[in-house]
Amino acid sequence: MQMAATDQSKTATRRFGWLYVARWAVASVVTVLAVAVIVRAVVVMLRPEKLQLKLSGGRVAVDWIPSMPPPGNEVALNFVLVANNPSGRASVEYTNVTVRLTDVTSASSPSPTKIAEFDLPESIPVLQRTAHEAMVRVGMTPGEDVPMRYVRALFEGRSVDGVEMMLRGVFHSHVAMASGDYVTTSDLATYYCWPVTIAVGGPSSSSSSSPDYTSVVVTDAPCLDKSEAPAIV
Repeated sequence: MQMAATDQSKTATRRFGWLYVARWAVASVVTVLAVAVIVRAVVVMLRPEKLQLKLSGGRVAVDWIPSMPPPGNEVALNFVLVANNPSGRASVEYTNVTVRLTDVTSASSPSPTKIAEFDLPESIPVLQRTAHEAMVRVGMTPGEDVPMRYVRALFEGRSVDGVEMMLRGVFHSHVAMASGDYVTTSDLATYYCWPVTIAVGGPSSSSSSSPDYTSVVVTDAPCLDKSEAPAIV
């Protein structure tokens, strides 16, 4: 009888031991899954958003050039960048943007030729699920900022086709937290817009800060980020 009681006690002890191990294993699995879910949520929250950009009309409009050298010795470039933020959780901003216009398809040039390079005067902020139009107007000095052969072509009424517009700046993503604070991530971002045409917008544009698109068919030029853009140059 004593041996039977001892055997039953050992069996009960083994059962409780296995039950403890099983509970510990289940608790460990639940903990691991909970941590994985939390990590995934943090990664998604802090993942940088992408800003969608396009050049309105695929065109950089130049104020009418009535004489050579141009009046005031300046060539005025006008264009509109349309920025779209599809994110519902983050506001974004594109800052310290440098623009470079490059002739990549000219038959008269054996290699890509820089037409102009300048900084955007203002940053491009875009709230969640909204679009923003950035109207840009910059003055360039003929011969110094823009090669004379392009200035003369524009003076003669010829357009410069097959141009690539590169945008290089810092992309900021601002995510609001439940505490009311913001988590900001910042990364360098480069976009390539193609094809772009540089052309005189018409006599009316010389007295207006907006390009004149009334005489052209408007087709926006998509701007792809560096990872998506084809190797144009």
